[in-house]
Amino acid sequence: MNTEIKKQLSVLELSDLVAVIEAQEKEVSFVDLNYNERLEHLLSALITERQNRLIARLTKNADLKYPNASLETLDCDARDISREKIANLATMGFVGAATNLIITGPTGAGKTYLACVLGVEACKQTLRTCYIRMPDMLGHFQAHKDNLREQVRYRKKLGNYKVLIIDEWLNYKINEKESKFIYELVEQRCGNNP
Repeated sequence: MNTEIKKQLSVLELSDLVAVIEAQEKEVSFVDLNYNERLEHLLSALITERQNRLIARLTKNADLKYPNASLETLDCDARDISREKIANLATMGFVGAATNLIITGPTGAGKTYLACVLGVEACKQTLRTCYIRMPDMLGHFQAHKDNLREQVRYRKKLGNYKVLIIDEWLNYKINEKESKFIYELVEQRCGNNP
């Protein structure tokens, strides 16, 4: 490919297209393909590249405690959970149905890891996801308890995620204002999802 065209594509923020074209130029198997077949391979590779980049960005922004958690590494037998149930939950059908999911169990049972597995799966399905510990969420609330505008902005921010993972849910005693904040957050999320 012409160097000047590569520069122009980079200016247009299409450097991923340049990378895909360069990879195809090195592939001997593409030499015998006709124009349409080669274009199809090029566009398919570009779509895959952009999809992978989107998933990586969503996973990073989700701020998961275990960003590398995966269904493959989840030991269902040790946790005494059904692999079929987890696979069903990983389809994210509960998100489309606007159903909340609560993971319960004793300390050390792996609730956080399981939540992160589902968070990673949500990111793979390009759903905006956020992981936050309840003490951190309420700490932010307390830091801005006298600023109603900031409280509402924060609640709306959390409410707009398709998947919101709140770890350590109500492990600590909360006051009336914190309780109202949580209620308003849940109410907002119920209204925002189909």
